[in-house]
Amino acid sequence: MSAIATAPTAPQPPYHAPQTLHSLPLRARERARTGSVSPTNYVAMDPAAQHRGGATLFTVPFSSAMTDRDLRLLAQALDLSTHLHPKMRPDPTSPGVARLDHFSGLFLERGASEGQWLLRARTWGRPAPETVHEWHLLAALAARRLDGSVLLPGRLPAGDLT
Repeated sequence: MSAIATAPTAPQPPYHAPQTLHSLPLRARERARTGSVSPTNYVAMDPAAQHRGGATLFTVPFSSAMTDRDLRLLAQALDLSTHLHPKMRPDPTSPGVARLDHFSGLFLERGASEGQWLLRARTWGRPAPETVHEWHLLAALAARRLDGSVLLPGRLPAGDLT
């Protein structure tokens, strides 16, 4: 018996791999930044969040001491992956993230002052308005478990349903 050695081949990317903003040509990236391509009428670009990328779908502000119990409630309600370490220096990245779909995520962010938090949904795709509304409702309900003053989003206008 003899063994034949073959060189390993590098894995090939799938042909249907989605393009990211950085893989697009410079002209397409500039069109996406300037807003000449609008994802949906429900999505509004948030200039303050542009440095993180994506379009902001909605923001749910709430107050919380963000105890272990609070984090556990958010993690259970939203399938949120958290990485909040109180003994380490504050991290500028999001202390929690939940995947909404292949191109969208819900990010837990620190607010302007101590005890203030935001659940911000961002997308790099084109989710349907009714899907975005469902995500908004779920995020608001989860935040309301920690802060009873959180307002729930109103009904989606009938004209936005397809």
